[in-house]
Amino acid sequence: MEKKKDLSLLNCIGTALLAYLLTGPVHELYHLITDLIYGNKLIWFTSGAVLAEPFTDYNTLSPFDRIMVAGGSASIVNAIIAIILIILLVKVRNMNATLKVFLIQYTAAQISQGMGYFMVGGFFGVGDWGNVFSYFEDSPETITVMRIILSVIGAASIVFEMFLLNYFSYDFIKDPADRKERTAVAAKLHLSMFIVSVALNFITSIPSPALVDGYLTWGFIALFALMWIPFFWGFMFTSVMVKPPKQSRFRSSLPGKPNIVLLIIGVALLVFDLVVLGPGINF
Repeated sequence: MEKKKDLSLLNCIGTALLAYLLTGPVHELYHLITDLIYGNKLIWFTSGAVLAEPFTDYNTLSPFDRIMVAGGSASIVNAIIAIILIILLVKVRNMNATLKVFLIQYTAAQISQGMGYFMVGGFFGVGDWGNVFSYFEDSPETITVMRIILSVIGAASIVFEMFLLNYFSYDFIKDPADRKERTAVAAKLHLSMFIVSVALNFITSIPSPALVDGYLTWGFIALFALMWIPFFWGFMFTSVMVKPPKQSRFRSSLPGKPNIVLLIIGVALLVFDLVVLGPGINF
């Protein structure tokens, strides 16, 4: 009997598309919602940035409100979602294989977009948290404390994410001692997500008005791509760097049959992101 061709990589790319497109652009949607809540006038909304004209003097707001409206809200929401999803993945161990692959990638994407932004903002003082710091210029000590806290939480969470990805790899590995199997699973599960995320991070930025307006630069975009690096190290940890468990935690194989519906949804979201959200929606 002829052996069926393994197309699990195709499925992992499909779930990676969904995980990224339901994280990056939605991160900007959180900014849009925050601006609406605080009564700011929206100018444009894209998959990579939101521009709004503040109606309120941020300096009159409480520190919490200042952080939220100036740019901190989106990464905070990502961090909260990540924590909820981690608990879900740990507690619900048996689930549909395709759903599990998506949730692993999506959970890690939320960590990258949330805690990864903490790290980038804390270390480099740019992006959303750079905007936040600009509204605390009356208190340099506060900015210093915030940057230290963000840097520590962000860096620790990113390292934790690498080990978490390595841990979840073994739900799909039958023989932990088989390096070839470990590498194959980790490449499909994590490396595909890394490549998709970094590629789309740049590709979806090309039509953005944020580049034309100078709101974003290619340097910043490259810096933000660092937030997706845990997927690469998740692959490396499972393949060669971290000692595998002695006993198998195998629960299901990576889904080998192409999920056409998933791929169609992923491609449709990508087209929408490039054609509509890339150049942006003007208000």
